[in-house]
Amino acid sequence: MTLSLILPGLAAVLLGIGAGKIRWTMQPAATLVLTTILAAAAATTALGILVVTAASLLATTGPIAALVRWCPIIPLHHQVGTAIGLPSLGLLLVIAVRVRSVISIRRRAVAGTQGLGLSILETDEPIAYAAPGSPGCIVVSQGLLTALSPRERKVLFAHERAHLRQHHAGFLLVGALAVAVLPWLGPLVDQLRLATEQCADEAAAQEVDGDHDLVATAVARAALATSTYHGLVGSFGGSSIPTRVEALIGSPIQPRLLHRAMATSAVLVALSVMSGGLQVHHFARIAEHICA
Repeated sequence: MTLSLILPGLAAVLLGIGAGKIRWTMQPAATLVLTTILAAAAATTALGILVVTAASLLATTGPIAALVRWCPIIPLHHQVGTAIGLPSLGLLLVIAVRVRSVISIRRRAVAGTQGLGLSILETDEPIAYAAPGSPGCIVVSQGLLTALSPRERKVLFAHERAHLRQHHAGFLLVGALAVAVLPWLGPLVDQLRLATEQCADEAAAQEVDGDHDLVATAVARAALATSTYHGLVGSFGGSSIPTRVEALIGSPIQPRLLHRAMATSAVLVALSVMSGGLQVHHFARIAEHICA
């Protein structure tokens, strides 16, 4: 297998992992989009490399080799030995199990909420999350409702409605699948999840006449709020509570810092997409064989 297959993909993967080391000082909505793109690009590229190496190994062994010689739709573009091919096959199996787990958790999160706008759980455990769907369902426990004041409950529901309205579950699903493929993307996806919560916090603040202090108080009070599905659905007590509270009551981001952060992010995204684009060249070669 040539380095032309590995190096472009490795660049995209390293960019995605390295981006997780950066603290994204920009508007949460921009952070959400950019971190999602970076995570998706890195995970897709890594998965592509594994698929190509595993397929190349299989295409040179046993009856499959005869099929390849007979069928030009399956070209031998890269020669892969067992030292690389077998670990790639093993990793693909592990990834398949991890992806299946993510999908299973997502299904459990929405089970029983179809067609409901609100579901109140009769438990003292503090629980709050937005189950995705059409139109989606706010799931909250009686224990958390009791712990919040009427105004704080308004913040809670505004927060969860924002998760549903802004389709955060889709971003969270991409992040969870990216980590399933490439666990080293965890820090980057943590920032993706934080961005969803901050977007919802800002939306909630707008519904309570811009009272950021009230939102910060409600978020802090719900710090113990949990959800088994917090990595795949928007929740009220999710992500870093101190960071969210600081963002709500702290000084707004300065325009100069915002512009620098956006410029840095644009460069990272461009490099990641370019690296992944180079990887597509190899699949284009396969397409040429098929067309021929």
